[in-house]
Amino acid sequence: MPDIGLQDSVNAQLERMLSRPPFASSPSLSRLLRYLVEETVAGRSAEISEHTLGLRIFNRSADFNPRVDPIVRVQTHYLRAKLTQYYAAAGAQDPIVIELPARTYVPRIPQPEPVAAAPVPDPVAPTHTSRPAVAVGLGTAVVALAAFAFLGGAWHARGANPGPDAAAQDLYSRGRYLLDRQTESSLRESADCFRQAIARDPKFAAAYAGLADSLDDLVQYGFMPPHEGMDQARTAAEHALSLDSHLAEGYVALAAISEAYDWNFKRAETQYRRALELNPQLPAAHLWYGMFLRDQGRLQEAMPELRRAEEMEPMSVLASMNLAYALHMAKQTDAAIDMAKRTAELNPELPMADLLLASIDRAQSNPEDADARLVHALALSTGNAHALSVLACTYARLGRREDSERLLAEIQQIATARYVSPYDLGNVALSLGDTDRAANWLEEAYRERSTGMVFLCREKSDSIMSSLRLRSLVQKIGRG
Repeated sequence: MPDIGLQDSVNAQLERMLSRPPFASSPSLSRLLRYLVEETVAGRSAEISEHTLGLRIFNRSADFNPRVDPIVRVQTHYLRAKLTQYYAAAGAQDPIVIELPARTYVPRIPQPEPVAAAPVPDPVAPTHTSRPAVAVGLGTAVVALAAFAFLGGAWHARGANPGPDAAAQDLYSRGRYLLDRQTESSLRESADCFRQAIARDPKFAAAYAGLADSLDDLVQYGFMPPHEGMDQARTAAEHALSLDSHLAEGYVALAAISEAYDWNFKRAETQYRRALELNPQLPAAHLWYGMFLRDQGRLQEAMPELRRAEEMEPMSVLASMNLAYALHMAKQTDAAIDMAKRTAELNPELPMADLLLASIDRAQSNPEDADARLVHALALSTGNAHALSVLACTYARLGRREDSERLLAEIQQIATARYVSPYDLGNVALSLGDTDRAANWLEEAYRERSTGMVFLCREKSDSIMSSLRLRSLVQKIGRG
């Protein structure tokens, strides 16, 4: 039988929390927290499950499959972050600390301290006070907050706007999750989720930033022509900032466009830095700034940013993948292997981890392991022109010219049915030493402002240096 006195104390604490920021402006997370706490206090914690939460809290149908729809996992990430925010500010002096430990949906509710008999304060956020995480037992606080921030937890509104409804928030959460999966299907579905969230709430600033990110990634992977995707992405990012000029996610989205499409690297760095000033706890800001620094050849500066992003969001496919490549560039081989394997575990559908591991295996004189990785990467790359181009370049570097030429022909065949970035074609030709054919494709890529062209700026191969046409392209891109 539940302890009536404890139940009353916890219920009072719950009402106090839900009346204050950040929960007061987040109805879906308030509903989730209320359900978890009330069920636990009533002695029914054994009945709490991911499936039950999907049905009862997030209005999923009876065939809800948590493996396909991550809404419960994503929203509990958010909830852990909100709890961290609450006890760091408005709830700093509260007598009862409600926690939601990692890998569980059952809250931990300790007995209140003796001071719990003090009168309940009015539901107004007190002045910020220091409350070290260790003192309140928030063992996973930093990771939880990072997960919230990486997924883009900036849906809270400023001013009178109460913020998006629960359905819009759910769509936004799913959009961010799918964006991080980094496959063509997930990126397209991600963009659709953000569009639906915007349709429900046209003032949902973070959803516009999310849409910009999805479109940017679709272009950068060669799944969409630059003029189509990047122009839409810029419009979405600028609109996000018109709705909320302090939205860090908006500046990250704009910086990515400045870097990859405008080739204005000075402006991109300013925008990345602005995002970090506005929200130093946003893992995406550290990640994209780290990628920018790495691609500018500033690896020593990039490594802390990339490490910070991965530490803050260890479940991010994009963060782990980019850190793995940076570690390989920094010749930290063992760490690169571990991170590449982690990337493959997080999303087994991506071929990029296998391609990196194959390169490392070859460098370590493990040709059999490398060949097995390449076979697996090839199976994962079917129909994906960008992935096939990376694989073809790898074959060329390994001296497997016939295999590289075969994949180049396959990419050209794909290009007869759908858009393929001329940069991907040119990059393969360049790896094969065919500078004339490479120059033809790369000049086309320059004209359409293909995002891959930024990588030519740091390319110093003999193929480029010996070609006047290619050297001219490098100089033009460097000037923006």
